[in-house]
Amino acid sequence: MGQPKAEMELGARPLAAWAAASLAHVCQQLVQVGGEPIAGLGWQVWADRRADTGPAAGLETALHGAGSAVIVCAVDTPFVPSGLLRAAHRAVRHGALAAVPHWRGRWHPLCGAYSPDVLPFLAARLEARQIDLRGLLESIAVWPLRGAALRAFGEPDRMLMNVNSPDDLERARKLVG
Repeated sequence: MGQPKAEMELGARPLAAWAAASLAHVCQQLVQVGGEPIAGLGWQVWADRRADTGPAAGLETALHGAGSAVIVCAVDTPFVPSGLLRAAHRAVRHGALAAVPHWRGRWHPLCGAYSPDVLPFLAARLEARQIDLRGLLESIAVWPLRGAALRAFGEPDRMLMNVNSPDDLERARKLVG
């Protein structure tokens, strides 16, 4: 994308500010996991516990650091509503190992909540160099947010949109207006 995605502008504010706003309505403590501090957030930054293992290492770091359930929302998903994150967290508090959206045949692992009880499964996968979070979700008891339960929070294609390319950013800008 030519620059850090988190700092790209969407609707007169950085892309990261969108996810940050949703998280702020749900979380008591806001932490950025991995990477350089994102300008303007002012959050504490936790370095990944493992190098070169992507978002799986970030999730492991968050679960270790928090010592409790965590809610995750990637900086490149600007339209995730706080109600969706709140529902995922509620499911984890009531016993699910994880609660994440499942839409169009795939999991969206960087939008949801995880119990600290996921750590042994995640650590084993990381030790085996299996870093795909979707694979983790296929191997544990997940409370899926799908169908009508997912649509209750809005239009799923919009809510779960990732900004991964200039075309995605342009689409997001059109959605913002």
